[in-house]
Amino acid sequence: MSTIPAALDALVALAERAHPDVQVLDGGPTVEVRDDVIAIGYSGSPSEADVRSTLSREQLDMEPDLERYDVMCMASAWRGDAHRGGKPDSQTVRARAFELLAGLRNELADDSRLGGTVMMARLSTLDVVADQTNAGPVCTIRFVVHIDAFSAA
Repeated sequence: MSTIPAALDALVALAERAHPDVQVLDGGPTVEVRDDVIAIGYSGSPSEADVRSTLSREQLDMEPDLERYDVMCMASAWRGDAHRGGKPDSQTVRARAFELLAGLRNELADDSRLGGTVMMARLSTLDVVADQTNAGPVCTIRFVVHIDAFSAA
């Protein structure tokens, strides 16, 4: 039995702990999103997988299988310092997006086993996309949480 469902639940809870004031989505947005949003299990593209997994046997044992998977996630900031009364600009929006990522990274450092659900969860890669829109600047960080776990027999 895969640990993916439990790990996704744990990552959503971790994001909510890291940023209780931010909208956290379990999967991609299907509702109107707020200025700051974190999506767990979302690649940003309908043609890409939200989770990529590889199973392998360890040692000579037939079970349990070692699961290694990547969970695609996204953190996006639109408002920058507008929530503090300032005007959103690229610098503050970018800083806010990385602030969202830093909160998640800190939570993962404190609980890299996701409450015992997995052996190890860590941020492994990220892509930054900054855009200027009619409504102002937006910075989106697509990141991957890499997970190692033994699946349950």
